Order: sequence, then C-alpha cells, then structure tokens
Amino acid sequence: MAFTNINLKKLLSSVEFKRQIDIIRGIGEHRLREAIWDRVYEAYEPKVYKRTYELLNSVTSSVDINGDNITIKVFLDHDKMNHFSVIDGERTYVPPIVNYGFYWPDWWDSKPDYFHNRPESKFLEEAMLEIQKDMQKAFLDAVVVAFNSNRYRW
Repeated sequence: MAFTNINLKKLLSSVEFKRQIDIIRGIGEHRLREAIWDRVYEAYEPKVYKRTYELLNSVTSSVDINGDNITIKVFLDHDKMNHFSVIDGERTYVPPIVNYGFYWPDWWDSKPDYFHNRPESKFLEEAMLEIQKDMQKAFLDAVVVAFNSNRYRW
C-alpha cells in the first residue's frame, strides 16, 4: 500500500492523529523508565544512601510538528536531577555515569562499591532498541488507521 494519497496537512492537524502521537510518546517514556528500573534500580540495592528515584523521574518527552515533519523526543531532563559531586560539590549529570560505568584508577578493591567502581548498565541502549521498535510500529499503525478512514485523502 502506497501512502502517496495522504494529505499530510490534514493528517497532522487532526485531533485523532495528535492523540495517537501522544500515545506513541507515552510508549517511549514507558520503555525508558522500564530500562532504568530493570538495568539500574533492580541491579543492586544501595547500602550507603537512600534512592531518590530522580533518574527515573527525570524521563521526559516532547513532540514537535513542523510542516511535514514530526519529531518525538524521549530524554532525561537534567533539571529534574539534583546530584552533586562528593569531590567538588558541582552538579553532576548522572545518566552517562550510570549507563557507561566508571572506574576510579586509584581504588585498590576490584569489587564494585558504586562510589569507586561501577559496572556499565547500558540502560540507554536497551531503551533505544525497544523505543525504536515500538514507536515505529505504533506510528505506522496510526497512519494506516487514518489513511483507511478516508478523511485524510485528497
């Protein structure tokens, strides 16, 4: 089935299609939260500090419809996280540290203690694979439904 007969302006301005885009955005947020929960929070139980869940609660998304382009972004909002370095007190962006891991070179113990040595979690990579798969399918489903309704043809 070719989509050459779709009137994109009508489709993109329709309330039903925008509602479907919000559903797709929600799917992306859900997948990122799920990856954080599985790969980060379920990976270990902290013994030294109490979890704030700021990483999980920083999941945010946006939709931008500009002409014939739709951009759906799912991201971690830095402003929703308040993590400060224990070394210099500066604000620290936590997601890369949690995702890629780190190793303190002068730390003598090879066992991870999450202050000096943290294994990578790769939660971002896992989330991106799931988000792309789910969002592409949901977007195509939304277009097919709109196309089949005949309201958005020329």
